[in-house]
Amino acid sequence: MDTKFCKVAVDGRIMTVTIDRPEMRNALHGEANFELGEVFDRFEADPSLWVAILTGAGDKAFSAGADLRTPFAKDDPRAFKGMPVPATGFAGLVWRFARRKPVIAAVNGFALGGGFEAALACDVIVAAQGASFGLTEPRVGLAALGGGIQRIVQELGPKRAHAMLLTARRISAAQAHDWGLVAEVVPDAQLMDCARRWAEEIAACSPASIIATKAVMKSYYDLGMEASNAEMFALPDVQAMLSGTDPREGGTALFEKRTPLWADPQ
Repeated sequence: MDTKFCKVAVDGRIMTVTIDRPEMRNALHGEANFELGEVFDRFEADPSLWVAILTGAGDKAFSAGADLRTPFAKDDPRAFKGMPVPATGFAGLVWRFARRKPVIAAVNGFALGGGFEAALACDVIVAAQGASFGLTEPRVGLAALGGGIQRIVQELGPKRAHAMLLTARRISAAQAHDWGLVAEVVPDAQLMDCARRWAEEIAACSPASIIATKAVMKSYYDLGMEASNAEMFALPDVQAMLSGTDPREGGTALFEKRTPLWADPQ
């Protein structure tokens, strides 16, 4: 895929997407958002790709959020409700609620505003020691309307979320780890190795199982505990897992003491 505002690299089952606007602290304007939307559309559609990593170029910023300096035509037919984003939202991720495959955020430097929202929209966040996080939109007269408000309340509970949202303050990688937002913090130079290790652990699992697990998680968020348990066996992704070849392959490989040969997801 020919890209201008991000770099895409594929190694085996893992796709790494690097936001590539370091001169703008990896802030995203309309064209970058549309491009990332297409990148993640293709990731979802390609059965040979099982896990993605999202990071930012350079060591200063994962993403400073929205590029407020670059003009945008609100009548652009690609715009969602007149905003410089596709229907899947900022970075092509924050409103991609039907996403079936896991994405890891590898946060280098600061993740602010929409940049933090993009990281929150990922399944796992790993961070460099020098990283920081904040939903800083109120400092420029805006609010975190890319899912950040809802996700930070869901992740932290109301009181900690209020402490961040109502002050627009930043927190360090260490504090984000203490609060459970970040899975692992490593020295800056080890960040991508760390993200790759997490991606390889996920890719070692059955992709059908991972997709089914994410579907059940979504049903829990949407329906609650009791209804999710009652409905989960009817979910198409759960049915696909149970009727597919991976359960038999997993048991056979365990018995034969070998690495399973998982089928590509449907």
